[in-house]
Amino acid sequence: MRLKPILAAIVFFTLLTGKSKGQDSIRTGSWLSVNVHYGFILPVYTQDMAILLTGHCPGFEADYLNKPSGSQPWQLDYHYAETGIAFFYSSLGNPIQLGNEFGLYPFVNFHLQRSAKERLYFRAGLGLVYLPVIFNQETNHKDILIGSHINAMINLRLAYHYYISNSLRLETGFGITHCSNGSFNTPNLGINLLTVNTGLSYCINEHKVAIIAPQPDTFNHKIITQEIYLGVGESKIEPPGGARYGAISLTYTAYHTINKKSKVGGGVDLFYNKSNLVSIAADSIPIHNQLENVQIGFKAAYELSLWKLSFPLEVGGYLYTKSIGHGYEYNRLGIRYNINDHLIANITLLAHFAAADFVEWGFGYRL
Repeated sequence: MRLKPILAAIVFFTLLTGKSKGQDSIRTGSWLSVNVHYGFILPVYTQDMAILLTGHCPGFEADYLNKPSGSQPWQLDYHYAETGIAFFYSSLGNPIQLGNEFGLYPFVNFHLQRSAKERLYFRAGLGLVYLPVIFNQETNHKDILIGSHINAMINLRLAYHYYISNSLRLETGFGITHCSNGSFNTPNLGINLLTVNTGLSYCINEHKVAIIAPQPDTFNHKIITQEIYLGVGESKIEPPGGARYGAISLTYTAYHTINKKSKVGGGVDLFYNKSNLVSIAADSIPIHNQLENVQIGFKAAYELSLWKLSFPLEVGGYLYTKSIGHGYEYNRLGIRYNINDHLIANITLLAHFAAADFVEWGFGYRL
């Protein structure tokens, strides 16, 4: 599972949600969209993976989305970003060994540029995908990409919309759809599907509203906020069919609030993953007790806020670790929900460059 291209795309495009061209009104309402996709799976891993990629990947997508009226403060902060839900289907170019994928995901279309007739968006979506054909030791042992039917799905897309009329628009774009299970089951190299798309959207209740000017950011942001998170999860290591191992993480992060949308900071992570004991033994690294399996890391952090949701992006390095099979770098991305001013629900993925380690399920507390 290669996370660096995904991390780079998220940071680059979300920071581009800049100013729009001047208008006195905007279109709002509910829209139905149909798009066709065509692309291929990126061969980013091994020669064994390249053998699986025998054809291109045609696909189909149906969306329901809402263009907001600006009634919520976060809608103004993001220049009337669109929200919706999408059903996504694609062939994976190899019907016998890879099959198809069926996904369902909510998304946000962030404005990058806006005029009377045209829109340029960056879409970010996170959901679930179902794959009927997966690895099987007896019947499909060459499928080294996916080991579970249900997987997480990330969709990132640059999209261009042209309004043919007030209720009809042409859409086109290109993007990447990633799916993997966060090492809950093996194999888990993941699928990175790169596609171009084109289609039409129809508005079922079109109307226009006057643009509401964003209010000045007068919120008394703390210069520094501190957050502590506790997460638990499970991971599996190769070969497929092996045992699951428990893992736990404890993390401290200090953030500097830039504005209502962005925070930057750094912190310290503590990890204990029982699967590391297997790799330590395999590498003949001396260990006197299981507490030596604790890993300590320092990290840099960025967090994008969207209403009560936030999206952390972190990159760190181990100051202390006995397990060196994944190297000394780690990264984290995910989603958090602010239950109140202090309590935060957390789902994040810990990974080491190209390999998912485990999904962290837990809660955080803002001091």
